[in-house]
Amino acid sequence: MKIGVLIYTYNRTDDARINMEIIRNVWSKNDLLKDVVVVHSFNGEKEWWSEKYLEDELLYLENPGHFEGAEILINGGVRCFSEKYSDVDYVIVLASDTWLVKPEYIEKVISNMKKEEKYLATSVWGTKKLTNIWIRGSALDFNIFDLKWATQSNFFPLKFKEFKDKYEELFFYNDQTVYLENVFMVRFKQAINRSIKIPSDNILKPVAESHIYRMVDREPVLTNSKENFIFKSGGWKRTMYVPKIGLITHHDPVEKQQILKRWNVTLGEYGNKFLSTKDITYFNRGLDKNVYLKNGKKIGYRD
Repeated sequence: MKIGVLIYTYNRTDDARINMEIIRNVWSKNDLLKDVVVVHSFNGEKEWWSEKYLEDELLYLENPGHFEGAEILINGGVRCFSEKYSDVDYVIVLASDTWLVKPEYIEKVISNMKKEEKYLATSVWGTKKLTNIWIRGSALDFNIFDLKWATQSNFFPLKFKEFKDKYEELFFYNDQTVYLENVFMVRFKQAINRSIKIPSDNILKPVAESHIYRMVDREPVLTNSKENFIFKSGGWKRTMYVPKIGLITHHDPVEKQQILKRWNVTLGEYGNKFLSTKDITYFNRGLDKNVYLKNGKKIGYRD
């Protein structure tokens, strides 16, 4: 099998470079993942990423906003794979700050996808109680899809803006937001319908779900304040670290550094600097000025 990786980045550029070092230096010890094709979709300021680093393809794309920007990054990366690397079997989609330091887990997922004829591997963007993937949507920071099936079934482009423009008034009326995680699953269900020619809408959902490999080891991705008494205020909290699968996805670089050190992995220029520095304020150009240090010790963080 031939594997591709689509990394998408806006402003977390140090995250992205270390992500690539993990792929090139940690994943390379795994037979399935040692020669992956990396396509990097980027829509930040060009001065933040002026040339290729460890990626095979670097795409500069427009950035109209959070969800639409993410859609353009994913669509652009998939289009690149379809046009230039159509021999790739599976594409791993990663947000720039989503690191996977346990390649054997990825190998296990892809092997099971092939054996069980699954077209998409993902986790529900939900909580312990909210587990319906058609309602909660798919995790977009880490998922895997069958490229040949996706191309043949027109799974992409996701057409988020088209969906939003058409239905936003209805969502607004019901005090809801149109999320890309949900539109992603709408497009998956439509692609299943196109590829399998399902005779009845009544069985479309179970048939579509039968072609999803649920990465339950990552679930629940979120915790809701109403489900967990430890919250002092309302809102959602994401599980940023799942050691069982080697997932590290913190926004807080201090905590991320501490966790990465436990894995004792071989990295490169940016990863080695990140692991050894006592002043982490440079990370991602001091994004949002959210790390506060005193004498090399973290005293506060604002996401």
